Amino acid sequence: MTYNLSLLTNSSSISGIVSTANSYTGGLLVGLLVLSVFFIMLLALKKWEFDDALLSSSFVSFIISAILVAAGMLNLLWTLGFLALTAFTAFYMYVVK
Repeated sequence: MTYNLSLLTNSSSISGIVSTANSYTGGLLVGLLVLSVFFIMLLALKKWEFDDALLSSSFVSFIISAILVAAGMLNLLWTLGFLALTAFTAFYMYVVK
């Protein structure tokens, strides 16, 4: 079994290596990284109420994913998903409180 490592040998920066690894995994590396940051943040903020923690975690994940979409490392659907989660959580908090 042979591997095409020409992208890896041509990359000279950390972002190039991450972009290469992301392209080898079909875009899953950065997507799962953002998803894991979301869940880690959600669990770290468990001292707050759940809806507050969910709103702040989804908003920060939206900002991170928007930056990664601008860099070309992430699909736009991840950003739209976090935006929808933020909007639904904010709407729920507005209605309930």
